Amino acid sequence: MRRAFTLIELLVVVAIVAILAAILFPVFSQAKAAAQSSRCLSQLRQIGTSLQLYVADHDDTYPVAFFWSEHDGLPCIMTSFQTMQPYQRSALILVCPTDRAVLDYVAGTQVMRFPAPCPSSPDVRRMSYQPNLRLVDVGDPNFLVNPHTGQTGRPVRRASEVEFPADTAAFSDATIALQGGTANYTTYDLPVQPRHRDLAHAVWADGHAQPVRTRPELDADGTQLGGLQLDLQPIASWLVSGGGPYSGGRQLVGIPYRAADGSWALR
Repeated sequence: MRRAFTLIELLVVVAIVAILAAILFPVFSQAKAAAQSSRCLSQLRQIGTSLQLYVADHDDTYPVAFFWSEHDGLPCIMTSFQTMQPYQRSALILVCPTDRAVLDYVAGTQVMRFPAPCPSSPDVRRMSYQPNLRLVDVGDPNFLVNPHTGQTGRPVRRASEVEFPADTAAFSDATIALQGGTANYTTYDLPVQPRHRDLAHAVWADGHAQPVRTRPELDADGTQLGGLQLDLQPIASWLVSGGGPYSGGRQLVGIPYRAADGSWALR
């Protein structure tokens, strides 16, 4: 005759299962986060490779960040992401798997009352990464930046201008800010957005992918500053930490060089 489990035995089993679940769930969560972080770095590495292929095919010059263009007789906006698409297999590599507020670039152009993004294959509509706007620069002329004369004083950059490619950011976990907010952004600031605890991932001009550490940017009362990104989703403001040419800034923007005293400076 089979003996049934007693209530005490069942409760012990349930307690053991609950304890094991409490132990294992955080481990699984950490493993998932680590896998997503690795995937994000891999995607940025692919973006870096496509950037290097573009530069090799275009006389050592980097692409323009964004500019007016035309498709089927209608105006549209071309970005560096679209011009680099021939070197990529999918626009999905532009979306970080841990980004909870992926920038809807189409909605952002509507907010700015700009034409829609130019079609590409595959189409670029959502993005988690942004370029170093002094490396992948606006070009000269650029009538999106200066509607009157197009003059910007910022021609396309050449790879030979980059003295420290391993220390020069190319693309990173970042977004496009709208003017204002408690962080007092200016339009088209590109603030870093750490999506892996306190780490913002980046690919550098030499093609290697490596994160930078960040810390919250706080006001005098200890409240984190922030604002809105281009599609009106809220964002928080962070500062790069841990040394390096971008330390203390909100963005991985600028081409590093050594000042007369040997310290890092940006241009």
